[in-house]
Amino acid sequence: MNVYHPKLTAGLWLVGMLVICILGSQALTKDWLETSFLALLPTSEQQPEIAKATRQHNQLLNRKIVWLAGASTSGEAISHAQKLKRQLEQSQLFNKVVLEFSQQQYIQQYQQLFPYRYQLLDAQSQEMLVKNPEDLIKQNLEILNSPIGQMQAADLERDPSLLFSRYFGSQNPIKLNLEQGIVVLSDQHRFWALLLTDLQDERLQLDKLETLSSLVDSATGQVKAAGGELLASGMPLFTAHGAESAKQEVSTVGIGSSLGIIVLLWVTFRSVRPLLLSSLAIGSGLLAALVICVLFFGKIHILTLVFGASLIGVADDYAQHFLCDSFGEKDWNPRKGLKFILPGLSLGLLSNLLSYAGLGFSPFPGLQEVALFSAMGLLVAWLTVVLLFPLLLAGFTFDHQPGILKLTTYWEQHWPLWVSKNRRWLGLMSTAFIASGLWMLTPQDDVRLLQSPPAELIRTADKIRSLFPMSPDNQFFLVSGKDQIDWHQNEQRLIKRLEALKQQKALAAYEGLSDYWPDADRQQQNYRLLKHKLYDSGLLERYMTDLSFDETAVKTELKQFAAAERNTLALSEWLATADETKRHLWLGCDSGRCQSTVALIGISDAGALTALQDLPGVIWVDQVESLSSLFARYRIRASSLLLVAFCLASLGLGFKFGWRNGVTIMSVPVAALAVSLAMLGWFDQLFSLFNLFALLLVLGIGVDYGLFFFMAGDRRASTSLGVTLSALTTLLAFGLLAASSTEIVHAFGFTVTAGIVTALLCAPLIGLKEYKNK
Repeated sequence: MNVYHPKLTAGLWLVGMLVICILGSQALTKDWLETSFLALLPTSEQQPEIAKATRQHNQLLNRKIVWLAGASTSGEAISHAQKLKRQLEQSQLFNKVVLEFSQQQYIQQYQQLFPYRYQLLDAQSQEMLVKNPEDLIKQNLEILNSPIGQMQAADLERDPSLLFSRYFGSQNPIKLNLEQGIVVLSDQHRFWALLLTDLQDERLQLDKLETLSSLVDSATGQVKAAGGELLASGMPLFTAHGAESAKQEVSTVGIGSSLGIIVLLWVTFRSVRPLLLSSLAIGSGLLAALVICVLFFGKIHILTLVFGASLIGVADDYAQHFLCDSFGEKDWNPRKGLKFILPGLSLGLLSNLLSYAGLGFSPFPGLQEVALFSAMGLLVAWLTVVLLFPLLLAGFTFDHQPGILKLTTYWEQHWPLWVSKNRRWLGLMSTAFIASGLWMLTPQDDVRLLQSPPAELIRTADKIRSLFPMSPDNQFFLVSGKDQIDWHQNEQRLIKRLEALKQQKALAAYEGLSDYWPDADRQQQNYRLLKHKLYDSGLLERYMTDLSFDETAVKTELKQFAAAERNTLALSEWLATADETKRHLWLGCDSGRCQSTVALIGISDAGALTALQDLPGVIWVDQVESLSSLFARYRIRASSLLLVAFCLASLGLGFKFGWRNGVTIMSVPVAALAVSLAMLGWFDQLFSLFNLFALLLVLGIGVDYGLFFFMAGDRRASTSLGVTLSALTTLLAFGLLAASSTEIVHAFGFTVTAGIVTALLCAPLIGLKEYKNK
């Protein structure tokens, strides 16, 4: 304070804010807002190959939306879908809108694979050729004499054994009903026309997500008005709902806490200047936090802004403590006030920064953003108060005694005495309350709690999945090998086991590349199998003769078979003919390893699938389970981090004020932590990793309140006013978080709210001996 010059420090503050504004004008003109739910989740702890497989598996899910237009007749359903298609195309949100499934794609694929027909056999044909080739011939004759035989007869001249037709049909194992080239599904009540869309960008900006939500609502209304029904589901819709919910909560928390602060400050100070100064401290802190976060991370998640909005109540603490100190003595001036409260403000800032630093050590990008956002916001708000307020408050005094000061003074004087007189039964009740609450506390680590979609959205997704069971589940298998041959063998072993589980109803379907593409060795084995069982044995010749093929046609077929002996279809050639879903199953060969994923559909027994990990080169990937396990591990680590933060704060206070005084101050956050945890148990609230990070903030706030009362001296009345206003504004912010529909945000706000209330009640008990002596 001996070298403190208000004008110089105010100039430094102004220069710093100008730099932040310049950086912000560059950073905030780009796409800086992240809305994807997956961006909140960590990838650093996963093995690189699993992380790559997970990203590729999610790429399709992140862009796809499935639409079903329903009506009482298939014709009406198709009519609704055609109108819907035009509406979706006009929105320009999608790069692909598929209603009619063109046969041209299948014809082209057929033509490209046909030269390799003697090397490509489906599993059923292989089995019949090995066991009894006569069964294959018999089945062919039955097919040709059946109602669908006329369709097969068209291919008979080019593919007399129908083996390639069998193989090509196995490329799409789930047969769908087509009307006018449109997939039509049905249940007991309605017909449904299927429409598939892919978004242009899997990471949509907030305005695009709002457009998507409006589009779904508009399309649903139009189809309903026409007498139909519309179902739509996909990851983008869940993301859009989460973004909209977060946007509303940002507004609720930001506006609610701001209005609360304005009312409290006006009632307390009855002057415009304190309102403007508090707004300046809050605004500069939030602006700096936003700019620095965007510069550091590239983007900032919208959920971070929800927590950031709650920072309004905390960032205002420093301004309120400074302003409330003016009621502590008659000849108060800004310089003298700063000298008195600076140690408390500084130690309070350090304890808060220590708490937020704990968030930064988590592996979750979302929490890292919250940590940096909050730390920078508080630091700049603190700098605004310390560097700027002494100049802007020069010559300013309050000429009234606020009514709230009388209330806080009365409470600060009488509450500790009442507690002292009733300490025995209060102690017993508090101990019983805390112990029973902790006993009822049950950890929950399900990653799905990060999102809280409405029940209607979940019901719609389930309905679509029951009608159209072709969307892969989140779980899948990662299969690897040292080369393509090794990989192919490993995946074939897995597929055989999956086929057995499919027969046992453990899953509805699966999809793996090796089920469609045989490797070079298998292709040659297929050729030799055909040569031995059909061609050299004369069975094919007799079969063709029985079907009235002339001698020239038979010789042509035998000649084509002999000429194709050395044909080999490379995986890259097969992938070039495959659809996008199958191409995404292949991860490529790199660093001596070839890898793919096997997609699963309609899982009903995950335990049976998990057991398949004993196969060589096979890894079970369950994104939900692995992230939930990660939550559980880091919940334990966060408990250790909380203990470390507690020890560091205790050591710092012990060295600064003496060990006994340090214990006295730390009793406030200890009580706040204990009551917060007990409240979670009593009210059956979510207890997860995020609650422990909330407790880190409770620790910092509790130390803050304890410090101010410990250092209050003869200014306990003004200190009580500052702490009470601080607690009320913070409660406004975090109390509004507790009203969130998102489970983890609600739990975070509930935990901090319970901790702040407890800290506010316990802090005035410091210095209780002085009242006993009076």
